[in-house]
Amino acid sequence: MRRRRGVLRIVAGVVLGLYPKPWRERYGEEVADLVDSRPVRLRTVADLAGGVADAWVHHRRVPGARPPRVPLPAILAVGAGALGLLWNPGVRDAASLHGVWERAAGAGAIAAELHRTATALFAMAGLLALLSLWQVAVRVRAAGKDAQERAIRGRMVMVAALVAVPAGFVVAAYVGLGFLDVGHPVGPLAEAMLGGFFSPIVMALVLPLPLTAAASPRLADAVRAAGKSLAVAAILNAIAWLAVAALLAIGLRQASPWFAMAVAASALVSTGMAALVARAVLRRAPHDPVGPSSIGRLPA
Repeated sequence: MRRRRGVLRIVAGVVLGLYPKPWRERYGEEVADLVDSRPVRLRTVADLAGGVADAWVHHRRVPGARPPRVPLPAILAVGAGALGLLWNPGVRDAASLHGVWERAAGAGAIAAELHRTATALFAMAGLLALLSLWQVAVRVRAAGKDAQERAIRGRMVMVAALVAVPAGFVVAAYVGLGFLDVGHPVGPLAEAMLGGFFSPIVMALVLPLPLTAAASPRLADAVRAAGKSLAVAAILNAIAWLAVAALLAIGLRQASPWFAMAVAASALVSTGMAALVARAVLRRAPHDPVGPSSIGRLPA
């Protein structure tokens, strides 16, 4: 019986750890003392477990509580997974792809122009994401050699080593499928939207580098430049999806409902991912020092 009570007391402690952090900071010590002063039974554990659910539902009532936030890496990982799931209906529906393109091509040269526009803008978005890496890397190499800079440089090397393989794989897959015709041909419409599945993932993979560099004030200009490059990449990615949407609208009668919904969902996920990446870097980068003392001043 004593062993059982000891186990229940341990379980009660674990359950207490499941309460929201603001609740634990305000009431945790008091409740823990109350539990320690009394025998712990199954009903005690059940009451604590019910309190966990109630505390999370009403967590905003706790003074100092903040709304729960989903970590950005988790959101981007879910977005990348969603793009992977949307790949088959969005890029592999041969009947809809060819039907839409044939109808759009019948409208004249606008189809070819939209195809070129979307393909070029997606490629430029991916290149700008890679450019943001170069902007940070060059500044890190020229940074000082004090202890803080060496520590940040070491962390960046570790992060770069972790993301190099998946980023290289994504870039190689994009180049192979979109420009070298590796694998089965997917047709002009799929080629036009192909970059929208890869560019946001490349942006998400390069994100840890500027965020790591943001820990150093000396790298503020590099982080700011990387954020601007990623913001332009996000804008280009969105405009490219508009070109794809125009192609789809012209030949919509030849598209299955599932195909149209898959393309629309892919566009939303892709533009959302790109916007979140750019926003994350710009929020960590200090603003440009613009003011009366800097306007109109000539460089020395």
